[in-house]
Amino acid sequence: MTVQETYLRFLQLVNRNATNNNVNVDLYRFVKIFNDVQNRYVEWNLDKRNEDSIRNVQKLLVVEFPLLPTGSTASTSTFELPPNFFDFANISAIASTDCCKKERVLVHEIKSEDAEEKVNDKYSEPSFDWRETFGYLANGSFVVFEKDFDTNELLLTYYREPLQIDIEGYPRLDGTPSTNVDPEFDDVIVNRILLAAAKEFSAINANPEGYALDKDRLFNI
Repeated sequence: MTVQETYLRFLQLVNRNATNNNVNVDLYRFVKIFNDVQNRYVEWNLDKRNEDSIRNVQKLLVVEFPLLPTGSTASTSTFELPPNFFDFANISAIASTDCCKKERVLVHEIKSEDAEEKVNDKYSEPSFDWRETFGYLANGSFVVFEKDFDTNELLLTYYREPLQIDIEGYPRLDGTPSTNVDPEFDDVIVNRILLAAAKEFSAINANPEGYALDKDRLFNI
């Protein structure tokens, strides 16, 4: 579905739901609502990732993306997340010691608050012998913990941000002209996002404070 077709479909849905017909939605507002709802749709599916619905966003999965190192301490190495990072799937490291070179090590994601406890616990501390360690997301980076080994490479499997649509015909906030960017999902998913976007538009317009629906109410349609 092209972005122009998406916009026309959105107008049809909005007017079907409206108390008064011929509701007009400017291009900027349409783009903003669609992209916001699309992002929340991806989040909703990832929240339910143990269910079959995760298939709806599998095209966003990037497998074993090599991260760039940005710094290190005596016990950690830090790697930069990709700019289109949306959500975590899993991660592994390629690590070396003096006697073993470039072995794969499983990396468990943890909360930063748990790091000190795990470092000081002999049953959970980083172990090259067991080919396991841990790390956490922090400020656009991933911090991986080390003990008697060096991390050569960090391979992240993650869900990227969905492509943000745009449509020709309005000035962006930075003054540049808008361009046509079609939705990347198939028509079935785009229609579901549009139904939710129309529901969101109606909810916001019915409330002067801009009431927004939570994800479950938005996508259980």
